[in-house]
Amino acid sequence: MSSLRLPPLARFATAAALLFAASAAHAATVSFTDSVRYWSGWANGTADDGRDTIGTPNFTGGTATFDDATGRLVQVALPYTGQFSPVASGNARVLPGDLFLDAGADGDWDYVMKLVAGAQTPVASYASLSILDVGGVAAPTYWMSGSDNTGYWRGYGVRDRHPYAWSGGGAQIGTGSLGSFDQLASGGTIVLNLGDGLWIGDQVRIGFAPSCANDVVLATVAAPVPEPTAVLLFGVGLAAVAKGSRRARR
Repeated sequence: MSSLRLPPLARFATAAALLFAASAAHAATVSFTDSVRYWSGWANGTADDGRDTIGTPNFTGGTATFDDATGRLVQVALPYTGQFSPVASGNARVLPGDLFLDAGADGDWDYVMKLVAGAQTPVASYASLSILDVGGVAAPTYWMSGSDNTGYWRGYGVRDRHPYAWSGGGAQIGTGSLGSFDQLASGGTIVLNLGDGLWIGDQVRIGFAPSCANDVVLATVAAPVPEPTAVLLFGVGLAAVAKGSRRARR
């Protein structure tokens, strides 16, 4: 009786196709909108409180991507319109702030991915971004945006006295990265990759602001239910390929 015999190249191609299909099936992306003017508790008592944006960049929402097999949050993407920064260096350079994550959306930050090394100072090259567990920090402290037409922002308007970066405490639990970013381009997307991902429960509150806090993001996203089916199918497929390979060697 004849049996299925796959040549080595065919076995490799089949396994690669299964891996690609399983990987694609594992990504679940959820969209969210930007509908706040400032983070909860951070109104500044000026006309800023009634303005969604003060110049550019302008954030209108974003996407959160989860590993569909584990439920871990693996990426946050924040598209924007307008120029991110008016200058490439020096005073008035606008920087991407830290990414803040509140697992469970209970009102307290649990994780921060660091893009900011100090006041108006970016992490060098954004090549290796620390992911901190800050859930145990009782009194959070922040780097703040500053004030209109003052010091670093002389000649420019900003959202006064609003957080844009985490300034102390927490334990590093991972490493993330920033996707390709051109601060002088007119429009783009801040893509924040979270390495192996973070377990955030059934929902997560996402916070972000550029260093001028001209337009801040604060949104709650429901996590999709993990779908282990793709993992099981991938395992079954590999087993079938292995079985065909064993038969071919007989």
